Amino acid sequence: MPVFPMPEPYIPQQLIPPQLVLPPQVPKANPSSAPNTNIRLVPFAANDISRYENRPFVDTDQRRDGIQALTRQFPNKSCPWLSGDWELCVHPEGVLYLHNKCKSVFTEATMDSNMFGFLDECVNALEELAQPATPPVDLRADNIELVVQLAQNEGGDVSCYYYFVDHTDRILFWLHDRDQAKDDIFSGLQGVMDLSHIRYSLESEYWTHCESYPKHQMNRSKIVKELRGLVMHASAEIITSDTSLSPFDGDELSRILGLINHLKENALDDDNDQHSTCVIARFMHYFYRAKYFNFCGLPCARLEADKSVYKNDEDTHPLTSSASFALNVMLFLAPQSHLEELRKVWVDECINTPRWKDFNKNLMTEWTGITIYSTVMLAVDVSFLAVPNVNIGQSQSIGIIVTYLSIIFITGSLIVSVLLVRQNQRYGFESADKATDFLSHMTGTFFGVRALATVHSLPYAMLMWGMIYFAIAILYNVFKSTKVAMLASVVGGCVVVTMFIFWFIWAAREFRLFEPLEKIFPSRNTRP
Repeated sequence: MPVFPMPEPYIPQQLIPPQLVLPPQVPKANPSSAPNTNIRLVPFAANDISRYENRPFVDTDQRRDGIQALTRQFPNKSCPWLSGDWELCVHPEGVLYLHNKCKSVFTEATMDSNMFGFLDECVNALEELAQPATPPVDLRADNIELVVQLAQNEGGDVSCYYYFVDHTDRILFWLHDRDQAKDDIFSGLQGVMDLSHIRYSLESEYWTHCESYPKHQMNRSKIVKELRGLVMHASAEIITSDTSLSPFDGDELSRILGLINHLKENALDDDNDQHSTCVIARFMHYFYRAKYFNFCGLPCARLEADKSVYKNDEDTHPLTSSASFALNVMLFLAPQSHLEELRKVWVDECINTPRWKDFNKNLMTEWTGITIYSTVMLAVDVSFLAVPNVNIGQSQSIGIIVTYLSIIFITGSLIVSVLLVRQNQRYGFESADKATDFLSHMTGTFFGVRALATVHSLPYAMLMWGMIYFAIAILYNVFKSTKVAMLASVVGGCVVVTMFIFWFIWAAREFRLFEPLEKIFPSRNTRP
């Protein structure tokens, strides 16, 4: 697909050159020596906050053995170097972060006294950088917040990662150009060009910020009303459409509506409740992230979850095409069926979470059923070898050979089914982000998605081959007989069964082998 040049949104003028290198994730500010005085300001995104990685450990050398009498105050002394307008805040999840109420600045609390002394200097540098901007940016306005995160490399140089938040417009902005926004802000999505489209991504980042630092006031009643409207529309889509774009399934939406009713009650009592802010922000992030990935508001917007927004210009390599056709025939066209289902889930290398869960449930049902069939067929094959008329001593007999082949294929189907069920239990119900990483890894081969579809079809195909070999073994032993009555009855039964099988294949179009004949002899249900 064509790669469009990245747009250049309006950003205020700056005094220092833009940063061209942005790491995918900000390193932690670990205890350090005195940092250098060089200020390196680097823009980053709300999703890049490394809060859950490399968490500090408990120092078991420092402990108390008791509590003094009449102790009634229990202040937090984990940051004894904290001074000035900075205060400690506890996130509803339990993480500790810092907030400067006078300057509306947030940062993580994983730093030491040396790094903290460098913090105010970074904030002042950003304020000085914004003063000559055109038009001017008032960083002290009530609707503007700043997030900074300090990181020190091995050489002692300290980088100040930052972003600004505008609560009125519900976006993030920076004082430097974001030339490397493709991987974080744009999430690697191709064809990002329109500024209104980029806004949805920035708003999803905004809600991530609100969830990470919920200590601020917002018009919760208005936002709860907006969230309720999004949930009700998504619920209606789930009920009336099989290709809904909702990031949640029907049961999840019903539970979210129940939470919204409680959020509405909390908004009347306390408009600054951090727990409610986190709940609202998390749901809003998912909805606006879905709008971004579906190109909402553009002529090319995705309207159905299983449809691509890109032109299908797939140029299949001749070797890939030939190998895929051969495998499809050998595996009874099962890979093609799984490929079609997989492409309805893995659309434009994006995953719709409800459809991904339904897809894995169907796979689990199919593989569990095949496991039962394989177990039964394995018992039948072994029992067939114990029949007196089957001379197992003649190891070169065709009947014995094909029976062994049937056992091998049935055993292979059973083993592959168990392995796939185990893999699906481990990765099938992961979050959308983890599922995306899993599918990217599984499909990042020469054959792409076809390789994964082929693997999914192996239990069914090997079970079919096992049944075919077992049928050959039965017929071989029958046709060794010279009795005309037995031959006539068996041949008649085989003909009837074969006719029913091919009639079903024709009626269900399961294998799509007769498409040329369909055009010559269309069925009655086919409209001109």
